Amino acid sequence: MNDLGRIFPLNTLVLPQSSKTCVVYVMSRDQRAHDNYALLEAYKTARELNVPFAVIFCLHHGSSNRAREHYQWMLEGLKELEQELDLMNIPFMLLVGKPSETLLGIAHHLKPAAIFFDFNPLKGPVMMQKNIADNVDCPVYVVDTHNIVPTWEVSDKQEFAARTIRPKIQKLLNKYIDEPQHLVKQELKWPGKVKKIAEMEELIDKLLASIPSNSQDLVFASGEKAGQKALKRFITHGLQGYEAERNDPSLEHLSELSPYLHFGQLSRLRAFIDVEHAAQHDHTLRKDADAFIEELNVRSALSDNYCYFNNHYDSLDGAADWARKTLASHADDKREHNYTLRQLEDGTTEDQAWNAAQHQLTQHGKMHGYMRMYWAKKILEWSPAKPVNDKTASKDSCFNPIHDELSKSCGAEWAIKVAIALNDFYSIDGGDPNGYVGILWSIAGLHDRAWFGRPIFGSIRYMNYNGLKRKFNITSYIEKHNG
Repeated sequence: MNDLGRIFPLNTLVLPQSSKTCVVYVMSRDQRAHDNYALLEAYKTARELNVPFAVIFCLHHGSSNRAREHYQWMLEGLKELEQELDLMNIPFMLLVGKPSETLLGIAHHLKPAAIFFDFNPLKGPVMMQKNIADNVDCPVYVVDTHNIVPTWEVSDKQEFAARTIRPKIQKLLNKYIDEPQHLVKQELKWPGKVKKIAEMEELIDKLLASIPSNSQDLVFASGEKAGQKALKRFITHGLQGYEAERNDPSLEHLSELSPYLHFGQLSRLRAFIDVEHAAQHDHTLRKDADAFIEELNVRSALSDNYCYFNNHYDSLDGAADWARKTLASHADDKREHNYTLRQLEDGTTEDQAWNAAQHQLTQHGKMHGYMRMYWAKKILEWSPAKPVNDKTASKDSCFNPIHDELSKSCGAEWAIKVAIALNDFYSIDGGDPNGYVGILWSIAGLHDRAWFGRPIFGSIRYMNYNGLKRKFNITSYIEKHNG
């Protein structure tokens, strides 16, 4: 086993000395063949035991609020991944069904010597992995190949803010920035036939047909190769000036790596190594590289840390006491505007800046990070002071799955639910710890401090349109996305 701390055992069982069958890696959050420590460690174990190795991916919609287009985008990447693993003689098994039931069934059938999982701090994957570990007769491991420094190595508690987690990451960083090894071709043959993704089209189409569409035409290509190209393009054409211009929505000077990082088609470690290498060879890029690495490494790690240690990352219960108290004390404050769910989803409010941000999200599957803060804070400002049974949402609205919850909610609780529903359904990187933390920061002061009190917000940090005008050319941003 690797002694770097990336591997965390989920049960107390040990590798068998006899009756060895196979080793499987259940891929989920890190959908790539390269720079993948979960894949490397699982394959290494199989070779040490001299047994066949396979990669499993479980496709299931379940209770998530993701759109059909995002599943289609992910599947394009998985098809490329299947081909890449095939070159290494490593079978890729796409399973369709509820993860716990499906994986327990395959474990009962294969009787693997070991099972490896990707690390994911969200409660659904954590509960599923624990259920598997408690109900199989082999050791089960989770490997953090998503973060540069493994989450459980960084801290053993919920961190207060970036300033508290940053030194802990920096202390361990040199231990985890080694160049990953390369896969070697598997010599052992997998027993039995494995269906290719192309042979499962009917089953996949049936699943996709059950998932609501958001009508997006995503312009960025999917897959590990596309992620690597995007990284090279950013370093060559986008890194210069990133530090000064990244927070100006009118310029859109962004890395454009978020989709690839979210689906694990690109490794954060690879992005760190390559950007750092560029800065070492061109010292004029130092500040730009540091700004990018702060977001790539520290901010992402802070999000995973929060979701890992706080199961209430998607509700007001996850906020600090001071934030809940100040929001409660202003829950009955008068609202200047009351918008319907349909108006919010369609981006037809009186705030043209907010509409532009919403249109950018719904049309392009992404929103500039600075505008997402403003967007979420306005949802709080427009939240109803008392529960409202709003039936204006269309039949294919992202709000339909949570309509009953929304009709019983108000204030910050309502705002958080609305923001998460919109973000998860329309953003290509929806359902990510960064998204939950960004929404909780904006609406409930997570990782922030108390500010001057004002109506509705209480001591939560406030943003307004005049602030946008002072910050950047908001008119240009509005014209681009409301045109």
